[in-house]
Amino acid sequence: MPIIRIVELKLGIGPIPIIGLKESIDIDGFLTRDLAHICIDYNVYMDPRQEKRLRFTYAHEVGHLILHRDEIQQCDFRTAEEWIHFHEDFLEDDLNWFEQQAYEFAGRLLVPREALIQELKILGPKIQQYKLMADNDEENIIQAVSRLISQKFQVSYEVVSRRIKIEKAWPQ
Repeated sequence: MPIIRIVELKLGIGPIPIIGLKESIDIDGFLTRDLAHICIDYNVYMDPRQEKRLRFTYAHEVGHLILHRDEIQQCDFRTAEEWIHFHEDFLEDDLNWFEQQAYEFAGRLLVPREALIQELKILGPKIQQYKLMADNDEENIIQAVSRLISQKFQVSYEVVSRRIKIEKAWPQ
């Protein structure tokens, strides 16, 4: 799925690359209050090796757009420093829930359940081999299989691994 093109061209949300965003506030990106831009770490945006990270960040911010539009529009931040204050105003449990919802949205958007299950079926014989070789160490096998599948979805293996566990899609 060309999530970057969809966000920028279809949704009309433009990127604002910011040098040092990751280093200064430990995030890859955030959606602006007017919902018109994603402030994104310059290095993530410009480095082709970071494309998976960029795709996930865009999908995560679309999650905020769809799930948390009202909350974001009520906030007053335009800079990284103002974003920090926005996050500080949340109770920690609320902030974790807010972010967890966007992470879950991004994972489901980029790795749909049916497509994930289909990929696991295709890899069924290989999974059985891994089970024999790894003495049924499910965690290690899921990681190995996630590494194989991650290229198909253009996400990190961690995203696929999490999706397998959340969907309880692991073949028995």
